Amino acid sequence: MDISAQYLEGGTEARRVSPAEARLRLRDAFQRVPLSMVLLGWDLDPRVVEACADECSRHDCDLYLWQPTLTAHGAFSGDPSWYVVGLSGEPAAGLDGKPEFSFICPNRAEARERILQNLSEAIAGGDYQGVFLDRIRFPSPAYDLAGQFACFCDACRAVAGAAGLDLAAVQENLRELLLSREGRRAAVLAMLAPIPPRETEAAGQLPRQMLEFRQRSVGRMVDEITGAAHAGGLKVGLDCFSPTLTRMVGQDLPTLAKSCDWIKVMTYSRAFAPASLPYEVVGLVNWLMSMKGETEQEALEWFAGATGWSLPRSLEAIRSHGLAGAVLTQELQRGRAAKPRQLLAGIELVEMPEVVQLSPQQIEADAEAVLAGAPDGAVFSWDLRRIPAERLELAASLYGDPSRR
Repeated sequence: MDISAQYLEGGTEARRVSPAEARLRLRDAFQRVPLSMVLLGWDLDPRVVEACADECSRHDCDLYLWQPTLTAHGAFSGDPSWYVVGLSGEPAAGLDGKPEFSFICPNRAEARERILQNLSEAIAGGDYQGVFLDRIRFPSPAYDLAGQFACFCDACRAVAGAAGLDLAAVQENLRELLLSREGRRAAVLAMLAPIPPRETEAAGQLPRQMLEFRQRSVGRMVDEITGAAHAGGLKVGLDCFSPTLTRMVGQDLPTLAKSCDWIKVMTYSRAFAPASLPYEVVGLVNWLMSMKGETEQEALEWFAGATGWSLPRSLEAIRSHGLAGAVLTQELQRGRAAKPRQLLAGIELVEMPEVVQLSPQQIEADAEAVLAGAPDGAVFSWDLRRIPAERLELAASLYGDPSRR
């Protein structure tokens, strides 16, 4: 199994890393694991990129630019007027108000133009063999469906209207749906993939059309970027939500798989952070419980039935211990059903207090579950710099040893 790693997640802390430090950490990693790709973060000192490119070249390893797409980041300040608009009619605020988690609408032509320009400039600043597109989605509505389910901006209204979809009618329909316990359950179920046919009917025609519109919107954006990258001789990888949750953020894996070289799914079953399975599950269940009459046990049992997952009996257990290995296997099997050219499993191996703290026993058990799902490779996530050396060696032995497959 091929092993890759994300390295130097962009941001202030990563920009403080010197070229010598970046090279030394990467060289040490190559001594412990045969990496086939390094997905290098954004907005880094060009000398750091050069040092990493040289080290990758020495080990016949492809270097990818890891780039946020539909959010602002250090070198790219998105216009606030580009931000997605939620069901409430107000801009959907980013996580903790951070620009890097404030999502840009993919239907705004001027935003797409600036995103492509920014990516082109970033690629020109390094010796890359590919690009790894992150945040190619709408914001997750898990913790506040009314505020975060998007987008209802004027650009979306125009594009949707041209396709025969009235977003004002969608808003009215959804707002009414969310007034009841049964309506909320139907709305959540409509956002899960696959959707059982009987529940598809319960969700209503307009919400289904809206979900499909969002997927087409993201798909067009990704097609535009991958087309430009491929024309420049670069490979393209995508960072996507775990398969059961992709519809919730506007990602359709079968469609996205047609335009890219590989897809990494964020099958993070232990971490408690945005995009991880425990974080999103807790958010959705808590949101269901905000409706009077919905208890924690009832909401968890319903959600387990809707997803087909075996879930812990309490939200606290999910926060503290994550999800069972069987969920990992199921998610990778569902990812393979989308038929990407290559499906890579995202494996969280970082050590971050209150976010993820792993034991060797957990890592071994999760490796068994991942291998049972038969992905084409694994991506050690989400920053090589935060993965302890002994953990890196253990994971390399589990995922890289053919006898374990």
